[in-house]
Amino acid sequence: MTVRTCAFLYPFIPGEVRRLKASIWLAAPVILPLFFGACAFFLPFGSERRRYIYILTVVCLTSLTVIGLNFWGPGEALTLLRFGAMSITFRLDGLGKVFSFMAAGLWPPATVYAFEYMRRSAKKPMFYAFYTMTMGVILAIAYADNYLTMYLFYELLTLVTLPLVIHHMNRPSYDAGKKYIFYSVGGAALGFIGLVFIAVYGASLDFRLGGVFSAAVWAKYGGVLSQAFVLAFAGLGVKAALFPAHGWLPAATVAPTTVTALLHAAAVVKASAFALMRLTYYIFNIDFLWGTWAQWAAMALTLITIFLGSARAWYTGQLKRRLAYSTVGQLSYVLFGVTLMTPEGLAAALLYMVAHGLIKITLFYGCGAIQHMTRRLEVSELAGMGRQMPLTFAAFALAALALMGAPPTIGFMAKLRLLRAAAQSGSPLALLGVLVVGLSILLTAAYMLPILRLAWFPGAEGNVGGAVAAGAGAAGTGTDAVGGGATEAASAGAGTAGGGTGDSRGAGTDAAAAPPGGLTNIMDPPGLMTVPLGILAALTLILGLCGRPLLEWLTRISLGLA
Repeated sequence: MTVRTCAFLYPFIPGEVRRLKASIWLAAPVILPLFFGACAFFLPFGSERRRYIYILTVVCLTSLTVIGLNFWGPGEALTLLRFGAMSITFRLDGLGKVFSFMAAGLWPPATVYAFEYMRRSAKKPMFYAFYTMTMGVILAIAYADNYLTMYLFYELLTLVTLPLVIHHMNRPSYDAGKKYIFYSVGGAALGFIGLVFIAVYGASLDFRLGGVFSAAVWAKYGGVLSQAFVLAFAGLGVKAALFPAHGWLPAATVAPTTVTALLHAAAVVKASAFALMRLTYYIFNIDFLWGTWAQWAAMALTLITIFLGSARAWYTGQLKRRLAYSTVGQLSYVLFGVTLMTPEGLAAALLYMVAHGLIKITLFYGCGAIQHMTRRLEVSELAGMGRQMPLTFAAFALAALALMGAPPTIGFMAKLRLLRAAAQSGSPLALLGVLVVGLSILLTAAYMLPILRLAWFPGAEGNVGGAVAAGAGAAGTGTDAVGGGATEAASAGAGTAGGGTGDSRGAGTDAAAAPPGGLTNIMDPPGLMTVPLGILAALTLILGLCGRPLLEWLTRISLGLA
């Protein structure tokens, strides 16, 4: 029956689809989470255990498919749709392997973590549906063979992540969602301008290391193309929280922490960094851009973002927003490496993209574990928690040291590689960038060390004062604390939609209830949260100690050898 059905349908199958061979597998990591993630919204599972098995099976199968493709994948491209000279095409190359490996490696432990964190949520069907679908969109961006394909899925990413941002469906969530859409649509417009100029003046829209513009075209239209590059860089940089469009990311902390961690520290913002690598090294010719005002303008935006994000994190007193502002600054380290426009800069940017994704998802998950068990997120309220939640704070401390660049973590290796690439680039602005990054490293220590000191050594003289001083914008001011001046504990206890806007404030359904009697008798969260947290934290150290093969592989990719 199956053979007859296939024979009957064969004449109606387009010719290009009939000729597909091994390359059809490139669509599998995209279709699996998109289709089965959408089905998760409608299927009557009957029990939460069945839902968890279904979601984890889809995610793990997708990750295994990605790993298989990255090691044994086809060399040819897969064209899904062609119209004229443009097409929707997937192809596997070195840069795409890096980004897809990140998604495949981070999504399974993040999903396990979400099972416990979202246990009390009343909106689990919607959450898991869009959470899983986002993985498919991310992998489509990773495998995109041309600017058009990347652009379409890059904008689809906004649509599938918006329901996650507004998950609590209260007033603060809607405000954050509107800001996210407003910034994303503006960035999409600028990115589309780049698409038009590339289509008109470029040899093609395909991603090829070295660029698509000929010397003759650049000699004639270089001024216009430089403007198009800066506009497209700023537009695609919106999701990376590039100044001045960085405000959406701290606002998005109203989403559940598992969303904030994976999407706004490891997936959405990394998709932006990945897109900018494609734009700079695979569409525009760095030999033509290097030393021009276009390079300086793009680099200046990254340096301003590094300083502002780090400074704002230093005087923000709410832990989750402090980490969000830290992401604003730290992510622009990656973009700074991109704007160096050298193979060493690209390798450093790739390494820091991997390092930051791993470090920051660990920090956000530590933050989520703290809130899940205590409903406290003000830095000044963390006194002594290190001894009450030793596993959580040990993982958090290891990731914090990696973020500060302490050896022998992967953060140290990534920062060292970036600073060396900047010093070797020969650009005067890059040398200034070395100073800015150095200052940012000091600020990172200034806003992370008080957290560790207060958690582990609450009796140290001046400890609480130092933590509060580092968080001058704390709850009482209503500027940086979520909820407009109400503390996390008060908003959680009130359980009102307007009182709190964090992970489980508002409806009060996404995290465990605050323990009775204040912060006594608290402990580490269940294994579904602590095991992924411990694994991710350990990787920050393991990759620092054994990261030489990773660095060599990324260097080969930057040179077009892998």
